[in-house]
Amino acid sequence: MGKHLIILNSGPEDPSRATAALLTAKALKEKGEEVTIWLYNQAVYLAVEGTASEVQAPGLPPFEDLFLFLTEANPSPIYIGISCAIGRGLVDAQGNPKVKFAAGELASPPKLAELIKESEHIITF
Repeated sequence: MGKHLIILNSGPEDPSRATAALLTAKALKEKGEEVTIWLYNQAVYLAVEGTASEVQAPGLPPFEDLFLFLTEANPSPIYIGISCAIGRGLVDAQGNPKVKFAAGELASPPKLAELIKESEHIITF
């Protein structure tokens, strides 16, 4: 079984890219692979409660279904880049969430470095 890290930079503003990332993660999970997802930049908005149901890419499966697959049916670790969340007003300067996150754990660059070192494959969207 391989270890894959998916780094997603795009959020609700680019539903095709956001959905493609989760579609890839789901396909890997269905093949028995280990998947970790890192949300950076605009992708941090995807973890905010209620956002998943609002993202729909033309011709692709519902984002919300993929999100539920990866957070409930076949849980994969999801990390939210804390600096990006702070910069977008989702978290205060002390690291306290100002919104409710549906999934994910706030994490800083040293955690990302650890994940990169542990992963066999790194995929970016």
